[in-house]
Amino acid sequence: MTSRSFSLTAALAIGLVIALSTNANGQGNGNGNGRPKAPTNNPAPTTSSPASSSPAPTASAPTGTSTPITDAGTDPSVSIVTFRQFGSWLDDASAGTPGEGYVSIGVGYWRLSGMSQINMPMLGAGVGVTDRMQVSATVPFYNVRYEGGSARGLDDIYLGAKYTLIDPTLTISEFGLAVSPVMEVLSPGAPGGRVHFAIPVSLEMRRAPFRVYGSAGYFTRGSVFTGGALEWTSPSRMVITGVLIQSYSLKGDPVLDQMMVARQRLDAMGSAAYPLGSLAVAYASVGRSLSSLEEGGTSLALTGGMSVRLSR
Repeated sequence: MTSRSFSLTAALAIGLVIALSTNANGQGNGNGNGRPKAPTNNPAPTTSSPASSSPAPTASAPTGTSTPITDAGTDPSVSIVTFRQFGSWLDDASAGTPGEGYVSIGVGYWRLSGMSQINMPMLGAGVGVTDRMQVSATVPFYNVRYEGGSARGLDDIYLGAKYTLIDPTLTISEFGLAVSPVMEVLSPGAPGGRVHFAIPVSLEMRRAPFRVYGSAGYFTRGSVFTGGALEWTSPSRMVITGVLIQSYSLKGDPVLDQMMVARQRLDAMGSAAYPLGSLAVAYASVGRSLSSLEEGGTSLALTGGMSVRLSR
């Protein structure tokens, strides 16, 4: 396995790890969707997820959180559930190899105030279409537990494509630039419709044995995001990565604004990936929210799994 192919595949550790967020009510895959999965005062949960991830060899992963607030007003039979829209995506700018791809399987655990969620399995796949374009898909299944009940099912699905405008391996400065449009299909019951889009732009800079990359963009549900990663490849070929991601909710909400619920979410994580032979990579990560846990932050996020590179 070349150092380049390992670097790309190992980046998928970030994909599943970056799924740091979930909402105060749980998410099936709505981390990116920003809506409650477990109810605030209803016996039947809606769908949303604490994290969806794209364990692509390019390290892409959407995340998000929701902060549900229930306001019954003067009539206890009337319930208004409102929450912030958050979402993020992190990717590098490296190009794939035409005709080569990967498949991955992973598991994730998220702990929030009053609930926890397990995503198992988290399935991913991707393939290089040209020397500049690759496509990927992520399909997770969730099991969320909260006080008084539980829920399970198919989480949010993410379909992405990345087009590398500047390949860092083909420039003297080792600088890269890429765009990665993403379509998210949220779980049934999502307010505002199930299909939304994200438009991330990613930069990358290489200085062996280090690699720095980051993304910024917009989710059509109503949030903007930025994120960055610092990656180090050890002499033993283990890749250690640190990630910091923030998301800002654009939509105003009178209830949440009056309650001074923050519009910003900040998450951090660390991951390690190690090659198993020439075609497989094992990865694990740990992270948490740096913003308020009472407003839907994640107190602990654990992910792990394996990705297998498919050659022509």
